[in-house]
Amino acid sequence: MNPVKILDVTLRDGGYRNNFGFTQDFAVSAVRALSEAGIPFIEVGYWNGPFVRKPGLGLTSRVDGAYLDTLSEAAGGRTNLCVMVHPRNVDDEDFAEIVRHDVEMIRVCLRDDQLEEGLATISLAKKHGFMVSANITRATELPLSTIALIATLSERAGADLICIADSNGSMIPADVQRIFARLTSTVGTPLGFHAHNNLSLALSNAAAAIDAGVEYIDVAISGMGKGAGNLHLAMLIAYLERVGRRHDYDLVKAMQLSAYAAEAVAQNSAPVPLVDIMLGAYNFSFDIRQKLSAQAGTEQALFSAMHALHESERKRPRPPARTGSPEGHAFMPSREMLAAVGHSLQS
Repeated sequence: MNPVKILDVTLRDGGYRNNFGFTQDFAVSAVRALSEAGIPFIEVGYWNGPFVRKPGLGLTSRVDGAYLDTLSEAAGGRTNLCVMVHPRNVDDEDFAEIVRHDVEMIRVCLRDDQLEEGLATISLAKKHGFMVSANITRATELPLSTIALIATLSERAGADLICIADSNGSMIPADVQRIFARLTSTVGTPLGFHAHNNLSLALSNAAAAIDAGVEYIDVAISGMGKGAGNLHLAMLIAYLERVGRRHDYDLVKAMQLSAYAAEAVAQNSAPVPLVDIMLGAYNFSFDIRQKLSAQAGTEQALFSAMHALHESERKRPRPPARTGSPEGHAFMPSREMLAAVGHSLQS
């Protein structure tokens, strides 16, 4: 049984909690403490920005060489730095620059509607000598056959790791088991899992992934992450201890780091908002919440809008079953449907 390899995503995914406004001092402290706790991989931000680039984002939304050099020094050779890229934001020159700054892994966001670009980016990163993670995002919105196909194509493109992301926080352990049972029989590349905690199942889902043979598990300090957050670093280590799973992680240092982050980072340990529970229950993406929030005005109206969208979809003829969503299908509201709900809120 392979040991679980923890990959911390605080400085990247945690940025959705504070507009990526980490200070460099915090980033240095986090990398140093994570490396001392034995964490082998640390994702330190986006190169050239997240998928939707907008003004006013902070340090880790768009990292540069000087930042990477500073964190490499903090890591002291005890851990591996990773950066995440969106295929449309990077080219050959970007990888030629990143490779100069002691980055071990490139994590490529894969969307099924931009798959060709994503696969080309995997191959390009491999050409520059990086370890490459193919991150299949919003997996609950995809049929299992599509997930398996993307994984197969990613393996052929040279990916060293295939990570399944429960971006909407909608998975339950049975979904995790089903997906990884299929993937372990489809590809030979090591597998990873990125959980979100909308249904308070991040740890349960990660445990199911580990039981299914997944080697890489994404975590964040205090669970910082988009929406309801990610799997809590210290909780995973505590779980490994509880079940007697062999590991080399320092739980005390992980707990101390969580306490430090709670003081140093605004909103780092906020409780799960009720809206995020609805996102998980209905398999809605974080983007839908943002689109409706501007129209709803109040939280109660936002609840009503999400419920109306769900009911509208439930009454429509359903497409073939998709993996991991309520009643066996994923919810993808059209612009017209969003506009109709927005109009009803204002009438």
